Amino acid sequence: MPNTFSDLQLRSGFHKRVGSAVRALSSRNAGVTDFAGGERCLRKVQHSAVLPRTPSLALVLAVGTVVLLGCSRNAEERNVTQVAAKVNRDEITVHQINQTLSRLGSVPESQQKQAQQQVLERLIDQQLLVQQAMQRKLDRDPRVLGAIEASKRQLLAQAYLEQAAQPGLTVTPHDVEEFYSQNLDLFQHRRIYRLREIGLSAPPEFKAQLKAELDRLDKLKDKSKVIPELANWLQSQNVKFTTNTTTQATEMLPSEVIERIQRLKDGDLLLLPRGSTFVVSQIERSEPAPLTREQAAHDIEQFLESRKKAEFSSQEVKRLRAAATVEYIGEFASKETAATGAAAAPAASPAVPETPATSPQGVAGLTK
Repeated sequence: MPNTFSDLQLRSGFHKRVGSAVRALSSRNAGVTDFAGGERCLRKVQHSAVLPRTPSLALVLAVGTVVLLGCSRNAEERNVTQVAAKVNRDEITVHQINQTLSRLGSVPESQQKQAQQQVLERLIDQQLLVQQAMQRKLDRDPRVLGAIEASKRQLLAQAYLEQAAQPGLTVTPHDVEEFYSQNLDLFQHRRIYRLREIGLSAPPEFKAQLKAELDRLDKLKDKSKVIPELANWLQSQNVKFTTNTTTQATEMLPSEVIERIQRLKDGDLLLLPRGSTFVVSQIERSEPAPLTREQAAHDIEQFLESRKKAEFSSQEVKRLRAAATVEYIGEFASKETAATGAAAAPAASPAVPETPATSPQGVAGLTK
């Protein structure tokens, strides 16, 4: 397949690591809003005092008092609506909730309230832990400070990439139509599979034995006996394993599996080796579940935008490296190390996400 879907959000694990620090700082800076509001009110008073005719002192004071009282009342009302909860003395704001929701991707409007409440509960739990950390002065721990600094660097790098990439991230209806037409297996030929799985760890040389046993089991007329008999055989070989039943749509499968599984029928077996790990899947049943272009358009747009971001990130890092002076010092100064580092840096840079088209995780995330 020329393209595959992957996780549609750019990696940002650093947000999780510094989330508590950011929220702790935001609670300390809560007074900034009040000061800014008071300053705006003061300017209103000053403006109201500049009248065409000189008013009496009592009138100026009266007008000023009314305006200040009104601004103070508005500021209080605004603060009440902005604060979602108080955890001991710390505040959790609606802005924090919305910011967290924005990182989760699009949430259906019908689920917004429920999602907001769930996020708020998690933020409360997190704030309780932050308070305990602050009491133990963990914010001064060198390891914590190092993690915060590393997260800050990555946050800034990611912010630059997102800002610089914005002008070229437009996905057109033609782009959507072209991608849909080139990936009919994900859409028009889409199926839902109910799979019975056995996962096991064994040396690579065990694959030959396993495959021979699967060939024998695949010939059984009663397909419902396949997985139980495989489990018994693995026990006799002293191989540890786990069993699972799952339902997967085509786009949730690894890209290299899609073409293979489409040739199989209900009851057939599929072996997926991963080094010393093997997954044996049996198709319990499957049914067609096609998606029209209109149904898939939103997810295709997200995927194409994500892919453009990844491509831009890689190109931009290469451009910046070519324009910069990079000097390797000490043990890193060998020519071999320097050359290897320069070649690998765009792919290894934490600010550059993995290109979805090359992700080993397959096409997860198209349909929820």
